[in-house]
Amino acid sequence: MRSVRVTRGRLVHGLTTLVLATAMIGAAATPASAEDDPGWVNGWLGDVTLGAAGAPGRTVPLTLTSTGATQPRVTIDLTGLAGVATASFPDFCVNQGTSVTCPMPPTAVEEFGTLTGTVPVVFRAAPGAVDGATGTLDYTAFGEQTEAYTQQATVTVRSGPDLLDMVDEYVSGVEVGDTRPVPVAVVNAGDQPAVDLRLTMRFPVGLVPASYRNCRYGTDQVLATVVVCTVRGTFAPGQRHELRGGFLTTVGPATLGGKRIGQMVEPLTSAGPLPSGVRFKHRDADQALRLRPAGPPLDVVPITVTGAGGGTYLEVQGAFDIVAQGAAVTGAVGDTVPVTVGLHNEGPGVPDGTNSGDTVGAFYFTPPVGVTVVDHPSDCWPFGGDEGTADAPATWYCNGREAVFLAGTSHTVTFDLRIERITGTPGRVEPHGRYPRVDDNPGNDIAPVTVS
Repeated sequence: MRSVRVTRGRLVHGLTTLVLATAMIGAAATPASAEDDPGWVNGWLGDVTLGAAGAPGRTVPLTLTSTGATQPRVTIDLTGLAGVATASFPDFCVNQGTSVTCPMPPTAVEEFGTLTGTVPVVFRAAPGAVDGATGTLDYTAFGEQTEAYTQQATVTVRSGPDLLDMVDEYVSGVEVGDTRPVPVAVVNAGDQPAVDLRLTMRFPVGLVPASYRNCRYGTDQVLATVVVCTVRGTFAPGQRHELRGGFLTTVGPATLGGKRIGQMVEPLTSAGPLPSGVRFKHRDADQALRLRPAGPPLDVVPITVTGAGGGTYLEVQGAFDIVAQGAAVTGAVGDTVPVTVGLHNEGPGVPDGTNSGDTVGAFYFTPPVGVTVVDHPSDCWPFGGDEGTADAPATWYCNGREAVFLAGTSHTVTFDLRIERITGTPGRVEPHGRYPRVDDNPGNDIAPVTVS
């Protein structure tokens, strides 16, 4: 073996050159790496259920999202649908045999740096596909230089009626005292007619629905009116049926903020149990609720129609006044005194958190300077986690207890305070936030809490 001798001077010079070259390469590569970030692309298509041959097509959204990617697109492999279903795509997509490629739709919108678009895909049962037939659809979202990610959706064929609710409406500027014709519209997306159906509607507190003799009415635990109607008739595949003139609904004085009137349709023979905890009664009425055919049968169900449930969303200004309830107590140094604080709703509007699933009536309580909290309600805790001191009392957050805050009612709690010294510096109570907006008399939203 031949040996090679390297002098110390050559070794030092070589290492110095290598370090400088490496540093220069790193310095040059860092900006390029930032510029070469490929971004990301994602797609989503849920599982699909179709009526068998004779049913209208179903339009299903394939959602494409992208941030920072070049030429975001999705490729769909239809091989797994053979004999089960067909899929049709908009004109901006490119078909290549059993593969389809769709770019980000031209109607895509950008928000906070993310581009989101919807590719409407129309599915139909393949000729001869029987009840229970299933197939799969593979789709891969990607962009230039991004990592491709393949997902799969299952397409199932079902024979029988398939009632869908067609209502998805938003109405702003609604005033107390208005009478609104709430739309009711259904379509049968199955391949078989539906004979008789059940319509279930829920009107949040403050809304007063009209009376029909083939409907039963009840009130749920958050004072919403629940209506269950038995509607007779034959509902053919693809045929839209609607309530002429709408379900007349009066906006009462308790109505406040966002209200969603939910509705659901079911074939009567397979309808589920009635809403629990509600006692239903018939009302005297001169008319029956009837759904009548409207327009020609649909060849394709629109993309906005997604299931048996739908609804109308109303935005109501309303009027209300939330009043902070403070306290004034007396005692000597060393005494422990109870202090009851909270909020009162003067009405007439009723803050209602059922649409969001929240409770209402939460508030903040800051004790007076010079006292120590020795006992507190279980639904109150220090805001920020620090209970504070007599010199610098913490602010306590007290959670709302109910989904609705009825007019004429109060939400109060009691704290036990030990008097360390009398300072004359009051505490305060005030609403947490201003739900659903600042009330009509904000001057009484803060009340003092004093110890003397």
